[in-house]
Amino acid sequence: MSKRLDGFIWIGLGVSLLMALFFSPFASSSPDGLEKVAQMRGFKEKGEAWRFWNYAPLPDYALPWIKNEKASTALSGLLGTLAIFFIALGLGKLLKRPPGKKGVSVILFLLLPLFPSTSLYAGRPLTTDDAWTVEKGKFQVESGLDVSRQDNHDREFTPSLTLTYGLLERMDLGVGSGYLFFHPAEGRKENGIADTEIKLKYRFMDEMGLRPAFAVAGILKIPTASESKGLGSGKVDFRINTLFTKNLGKQLALHLNLGYAFLNEKGGDNEFNYSLACQFILAEKWTLVGEIAGINNFNGHKRDDPLSGLIGTTYQLTENLVWDAGVEIGMNRAAPDFRVTTGVTLYFKP
Repeated sequence: MSKRLDGFIWIGLGVSLLMALFFSPFASSSPDGLEKVAQMRGFKEKGEAWRFWNYAPLPDYALPWIKNEKASTALSGLLGTLAIFFIALGLGKLLKRPPGKKGVSVILFLLLPLFPSTSLYAGRPLTTDDAWTVEKGKFQVESGLDVSRQDNHDREFTPSLTLTYGLLERMDLGVGSGYLFFHPAEGRKENGIADTEIKLKYRFMDEMGLRPAFAVAGILKIPTASESKGLGSGKVDFRINTLFTKNLGKQLALHLNLGYAFLNEKGGDNEFNYSLACQFILAEKWTLVGEIAGINNFNGHKRDDPLSGLIGTTYQLTENLVWDAGVEIGMNRAAPDFRVTTGVTLYFKP
């Protein structure tokens, strides 16, 4: 994507967001064409009774917990515009850069619907996400420190911070970044702000019987890390993840992530990412966690597809504060030799 076209897209997004925010509150309250026909023909009630609408993210173009009608409509317009942008961005990259037969098979698999107690939530120190969302109106703050070493003995130290807010009963929005200290085995040490990620997650299905909870997350990477220092690619990337969570009794939960990343890096390949995580309650406040995570970049060379495993623990310090720690070990040369992580997660409601 040329810089000129890239700039045009971001300007267009900015204009669209401003229009959605400031003009949508003044939209006509009269029914649209389809709704008018439904009223005239007498089948409006049948359509509203369809249980699919129970899962609509923005019913009646409003946010239910915001009582000011104009503010509610404005924010729903803003969120809807962002959601459509993420979807269009992903489809555009897919059409521009076909992932090949194997990649198409993976994408089709991700889009397949799966088989029609107290929940365990995935979080730090896992990289695997869960299908649950932050409670509406509540904030989740995750802070951590990662220390890792690559196969060539390059080392990285990364303090990070992620803020997530529960927008709806089934939707949350998060933004996260950090500060990267890069210490190569040879050459000059560098440091600077890491890339920033914006994530929008929506839960489509709750857990019921044999069926797991199911959610989809779109992640937009903003290139805030310095390309000249070698801290980032300097490109905007987009990733879509499908998230599955299944509780097996009161002490054990499994989380499965399957995703596809559209990368703008020159000479780079799009990536299929996968991970499987497990949580087991050891005691009232202690939980044991573990995961296996990998990436396939479809270039035919298995040696550069990282695969790693992590084991860790969490301890609930208070009702709204959790401490965690974990150790990740690379299972091949493409993955870091090891990564040690520790942090805390705070939940609060203003």
